[in-house]
Amino acid sequence: MALPPADWGWLAWGALVPLMLALRPLSRPRQGCLVGLLWGACFYGVLLWWMQQFVSRWTDSFWLGLIAWGALVLSQMLFAGAFGWSYVLVNRLVQGASLPIAWVAALWVAFEWLRGAGAWGFLWGQLAVSQHRQLLPLQSAELLGAWGLSAWIALVNAALAEAIARRRLRPLLVAVEVSLLLLLFGWWRLSLPPATERLDALVVQPNVDTTREWDEQMHQQVKTSLQRALQTASRERVDLVLLPETLLPDVTAYPFSDLIQQANAQGVTVLIGAFEREASRSYNTVTALSPGSQVGAYRKQHLVPWGEYVPLREWTPWITHFGVPSGNISPGSIPVLLTRWRIGTPICFESTLPRIAGGMARRGARLLCVVTNDTWFGRSPAAEQHLAFSALRAVETRRWVLRSTTTGISAVFDARGRCLQRAKLFTEAHLRAREVELRDERTLFVWLGDTTAMLAVLGLCVGWGMLARRRV
Repeated sequence: MALPPADWGWLAWGALVPLMLALRPLSRPRQGCLVGLLWGACFYGVLLWWMQQFVSRWTDSFWLGLIAWGALVLSQMLFAGAFGWSYVLVNRLVQGASLPIAWVAALWVAFEWLRGAGAWGFLWGQLAVSQHRQLLPLQSAELLGAWGLSAWIALVNAALAEAIARRRLRPLLVAVEVSLLLLLFGWWRLSLPPATERLDALVVQPNVDTTREWDEQMHQQVKTSLQRALQTASRERVDLVLLPETLLPDVTAYPFSDLIQQANAQGVTVLIGAFEREASRSYNTVTALSPGSQVGAYRKQHLVPWGEYVPLREWTPWITHFGVPSGNISPGSIPVLLTRWRIGTPICFESTLPRIAGGMARRGARLLCVVTNDTWFGRSPAAEQHLAFSALRAVETRRWVLRSTTTGISAVFDARGRCLQRAKLFTEAHLRAREVELRDERTLFVWLGDTTAMLAVLGLCVGWGMLARRRV
């Protein structure tokens, strides 16, 4: 309930207390593992039910959707089980039922980081996302990213569990002190100085279902939608038009190329999602077409397994019979920045990973433009859950985030993580973002980078826990 769509973010500050109270008296790690698995089954089973709808829509099979949902939930349960196992083991090693609360936070964030690591990284349900609408605590993401915010929430939960178990308020003192300091920091950082350079943008939500087969009807729908959007951009005299992921199969195809060139002639830069083919490879890209025939493209780096490529395809040729793409999309290698404004463009699932946006900001991105196609989610909570990550990316990098989706939810976030505008699901919308700031400063998270920031969180928690043990 702390996560979208309910968005009762305040619940996250105590939601883990029952889990920690259940783990605290256990003496065998395997018992902790079972408790963690049970918790994971309940939490991820409900949170990720949209996967069943997603795959059912894709394959037209309820049972395949159920299998996919079960497999995803199981994969996430394993991390929850590993947390429970580690909690009890470390608790036993320190000889007592009073594991330092900082160590509990370190364990939680370590497994959260592992969930998001590697090519199969998946961070749905991350603790920090629960605060995407809570502006004061959200500002702390500037320091050590979502990892630091998750650690703070886990720390408060561990302190509450310890206070309840001991029936004493003393375990809460340090957590209260840390919370007050970070809330004061958040209050101070809400008064960000404005940037000197700005632009006007149009974020387009065409409301075209591009998940079905491309045919003449689809061609006409995309053409009409693109024409309306570019006419609005020229009439409103905006500098930039942002269109969603994979809206076009080819940006050079007629009549789309002519429409874009007409907008370019009016001084409008167009960012649009499309496929790019080079030799035998295909890439999911954001292509920038600027006045003066300047063209640039960013190729998606983090691809979705079984959505954009099939791991070990040669061993599972039968999988294509279930709606899985018959060919693999290739990953890009570097985070290319687009246009003279140096725009970073995370594509779809990349917006859930701190390292992608952080890497773009470290290379000099002054604005983040997220493009995605969330049509597969339908009207499930997944659309809201995916949107929430953009608030974190905005604060971590202190960049404005413009988000364009095919059918929703498109939105505009400022550098404080505030959602200034948002469109409704399955409606055509043109969000006029005036005075979008192009920012140059680097946050501590951007300076450190994703992995170093995570190690800093662990170092602080472990060091603090050792100090607490010595004092006891």
